Amino acid sequence: MMEAVITFVENQPEYLLWAIGIIAMLESLAVVGIVVPGVGLLASLSILAANAGTNVYAMLSVAIIGAIVGDGLSFLFGRLFQDRLSQIWPFTRHPEWISTGHNFFERHGGKSIFIGRFIGPVRPFIPMVAGMLRMDGKHFLTLNVASAICWAPAYLLPGYLFGQYVSITELLSWKGLLALTMATMIAFVATWWWKR
Repeated sequence: MMEAVITFVENQPEYLLWAIGIIAMLESLAVVGIVVPGVGLLASLSILAANAGTNVYAMLSVAIIGAIVGDGLSFLFGRLFQDRLSQIWPFTRHPEWISTGHNFFERHGGKSIFIGRFIGPVRPFIPMVAGMLRMDGKHFLTLNVASAICWAPAYLLPGYLFGQYVSITELLSWKGLLALTMATMIAFVATWWWKR
């Protein structure tokens, strides 16, 4: 089954690149970014990209573009609705999403656009709050582009490099699944410890 997927991707690499770009965009969108398991999907797709011999620069480029577009749309959404955001679903049910993003933005100022890109729980809301607070568009765009350029390699290269040494079929064996489970548990504990 996986051999067929890899063969398909090798022959049609644009589909994989589109998927990476779209997921990078969705992960950066306000609200949607909480629902979409972007980190796991991007890691899996980057491993698949390496197995299929996809050009690493093309992969990083589409991820960067997707991330820039996602944050840009969130910024425009915040700019468009501003003070009315709290009256729009799902913010009527989860007002803490706005307040968390607002507090983070107040604490770090414009740097929050860059820093927030790497912090999962606030990532989708920082650009929206920046738009809501009428941050200068050029300043936002500069930080948006810079953070996306740093974010894409940090999130995709580990999976890509890993995929160059381990095939998907090996990963799906019981040893591979055990190794992935252990790595996931270590990452979960490390994240929990860091947040505490």
